[in-house]
Amino acid sequence: MNEIKFGVVGYGSIAQKHIQLVKKKYPRSDIKILVHKKNKNLKSKFNFFHNEKLFFKNNFDYILLCNPCTRHVEYLHKSINNKVKNIFVEKPLSDNFNKIKNFKKKYFKFKNKILVGYVLLYNKLFLETLNLIKKKKIGQIISATIVCNSNFKKWRKNKKFYKTVSANKNLGGGVLNELSHELSYAIKLFGPIEKVFSKLHYQNHKKIDVETHANIYCLTKNKIVLGIFLNFLSNKEERYCEIIGTNSKLLLDFKNKKIIFDDKKIYHVNENKNQMYIDQLNFFLNNSKYKSKVILDKFNNAVETVKLIKAVKLSDNKKKLVRIY
Repeated sequence: MNEIKFGVVGYGSIAQKHIQLVKKKYPRSDIKILVHKKNKNLKSKFNFFHNEKLFFKNNFDYILLCNPCTRHVEYLHKSINNKVKNIFVEKPLSDNFNKIKNFKKKYFKFKNKILVGYVLLYNKLFLETLNLIKKKKIGQIISATIVCNSNFKKWRKNKKFYKTVSANKNLGGGVLNELSHELSYAIKLFGPIEKVFSKLHYQNHKKIDVETHANIYCLTKNKIVLGIFLNFLSNKEERYCEIIGTNSKLLLDFKNKKIIFDDKKIYHVNENKNQMYIDQLNFFLNNSKYKSKVILDKFNNAVETVKLIKAVKLSDNKKKLVRIY
């Protein structure tokens, strides 16, 4: 399996991370990359394409869609029509829920073949928290608070922040899409979200035309009160989820790599941050008995995440509680 053919659409920071991991796993793999803008600084050791037709003639075994989310659905179409059987698409699945609805109607048989890159779902701390919830260790969940504070200006040091995807609405930027990992894992941990009330905030900066932080208040189908607070122009870095149950409370602290159960640390992970990306890639590349079922579950989670983003924006726009259908 050393000469597997990989296609990669896009060559931003996340694409380069995936390429690096693929090359490490399969050093002799054949990787071809589609970029739409010619750049003299592109490394010559890879095969870069600017022509889509020539790119898709390579009969890829696997394709990774790492372009802006505004074009994800478009390239899902193209990948399927060019008979690529294994498709990975970075999060979020799209910037537009209607695009996804139309895609699902046309390609409903392919939902279990498209893996969406919500990498926190492979994080060992997250998986342990999910396990504790399933075992009822916290009791009946009453409420939860999810916080993610970061600063996107520091994410890509080799690029001016206002030229990145994160800062541009036309490229699908904004805190809701960029930090939608939190929305994805909230749905996975606490079940479908039924109602949402939100307030979005915008930076007074002429070169940033997207929401920079969001306060989101939800009620789940299971009647859990959920607060989600996202900020990607924060002066501090923190990422955690606090869960209050009838028996106890739990703090899932991603930044400090630990779970604190009733004020006592019970689980600690010293693994490299890349490990969850490695685990995600291994799942995508390896065959297993339950792979299609797991991919379908993750695809549905990604769809629900985009639906939630749509509801959050609608609630902010109408300044009222919105029911999610």
